[in-house]
Amino acid sequence: MSFCFILVIYTFFALYFQYGYSKVYDVESDDLPDKYIYHLNTTTNSINDCEFCDTTICKGSYCFVADRDFNLPFIEIPINTNTSRLNDNNTDCEICKHSKNKINRYILYPYVLYYDPEIDFKVSTNCTKNSQCLTNKCVDYICQFNEDDIITRCRYGRCGRFIGDPCENKYGCSDGECDGVCYMPIPPRVNELDSFYRKLEFLSAFILIVITVFCLCCAYYCGKSKTTKSYKEFNNN
Repeated sequence: MSFCFILVIYTFFALYFQYGYSKVYDVESDDLPDKYIYHLNTTTNSINDCEFCDTTICKGSYCFVADRDFNLPFIEIPINTNTSRLNDNNTDCEICKHSKNKINRYILYPYVLYYDPEIDFKVSTNCTKNSQCLTNKCVDYICQFNEDDIITRCRYGRCGRFIGDPCENKYGCSDGECDGVCYMPIPPRVNELDSFYRKLEFLSAFILIVITVFCLCCAYYCGKSKTTKSYKEFNNN
């Protein structure tokens, strides 16, 4: 009986640790998997596996090239004298240990557009100090927009703030329009019924052209036939 009880308890804990327990990684985890982090190519100053590379991001004086949207929660930036941890005098923080690898790791929130929902269960983007945030501003455990504008985003020669950041006019935004915050306007939706009517008009016009050409051809050949018949009758007489 005791053996069965021990076996049940063992099975329960084995299944719990295998399926029920899942480690949650954060910005200071030494074993944070690479699949949750953007890495920079120091030769090209661009994000590895960058697909379109049509956006430039600058933190302080350090700039790198990336895609339009961020879809991962963290980024690692090589340590650069022009990229400082503003207002952070704590030299004994865990995140500073990454200095031995010559990189700084940051939380990309609030500039992550979306990421795989599964990541929500695997990582935490909560912060405890400003230095953990790319924006260098942590409020109530959440990285937030920094009014000091230490982060700049540029697209096709237009530089300014990220989508979602406060703005006064569209010229302060790196993309889109301004309505108190930078935003991307939604393209006008095409009415499916209007699209159907346009296709119907095109089809009707095409059919009308075909009928007209057919009638003209018939008239031409009928006229030619009558002319030939009259000519033959005239010659026989």
